[in-house]
Amino acid sequence: MNCRICQSAEVSLSVVTREMMFGLRDEFTYFECAGCGCVQIQNIPANLGRYYPQNYYSFQESGRVERLLKERWAAYSYHGSGMTGSLIAVVLGKNAAIESVKRTGVGFNADILDVGCGNGDLLLLLHSLGFSSLTGVDPFLADDIVYKNGVRVLKKHLGEMAGQFDLIMLHHAFEHMTDPAEILGQAARILRKDGQVVIRVPVAGSDAWRRYGANWAQLDPPRHIVLPTVKSMEILAARTGLRLDRVVFDSTEFQFWGSEQYQLNIPLHDPRSLFPLSKRARFFWRMRKQRQQAKELNARGAGDSACFHFHKV
Repeated sequence: MNCRICQSAEVSLSVVTREMMFGLRDEFTYFECAGCGCVQIQNIPANLGRYYPQNYYSFQESGRVERLLKERWAAYSYHGSGMTGSLIAVVLGKNAAIESVKRTGVGFNADILDVGCGNGDLLLLLHSLGFSSLTGVDPFLADDIVYKNGVRVLKKHLGEMAGQFDLIMLHHAFEHMTDPAEILGQAARILRKDGQVVIRVPVAGSDAWRRYGANWAQLDPPRHIVLPTVKSMEILAARTGLRLDRVVFDSTEFQFWGSEQYQLNIPLHDPRSLFPLSKRARFFWRMRKQRQQAKELNARGAGDSACFHFHKV
């Protein structure tokens, strides 16, 4: 089949990989486009909803203590202050999603839309920082959610949204969508003049993709449909009336321990997994070393995830 981004029919590599987040182990073929380098699934399952159960991470609600800790982490990531947040950042690093919003420079009264937002966790953190006009959309929600603080999360597709926004965000949601050009075009349609789009997404062409291949944790079959390269995103920007201004690589140590677990046939949600934060904390020094490796890859533009900043032309 043709590449979903550049339409090239040439394939440079293909792998057969398995669903390993929940350990279903269903097999899927992914191919690397020879034209733009993006990696994508060959055939999309007819029932994708089967792979988004109620315990999927973006649908989980935080308890009161967890919510407070997340808010402290967000405050430190945005303002650089707060003892509790700084301690959390020692273990987890700064919150990359919050940092990406800070880089945009939008004001606290900006109209912000978060696409593929799950239950709106990031929007709630932004509200705790002082942002006031916050909307989210996610078609996999059971129903709309309207929080008491005014944050709205709607059971909709991006194409169903009206109005105008100053900032549209897709934090690890873009790779779940079947038509990347259509999605970016829909974002551009409801973006105000001088508005911005921020897309954080796993990227192909990375060291982890080359190293782990079919066991690369960010393949996440079949939920991840298209994993672009920087070249892929430049092509999409040119097609949709946006300008790619900045790329910030923000990969983490997950590219190592997650992929190595999959090599050992250990799913992410498994008693042996390092997924629970409490278990990873026991291997703090190992994680610290891997976090440093991720930082070095990011500096070289070889990390396995990145944040793309677009402006409306």
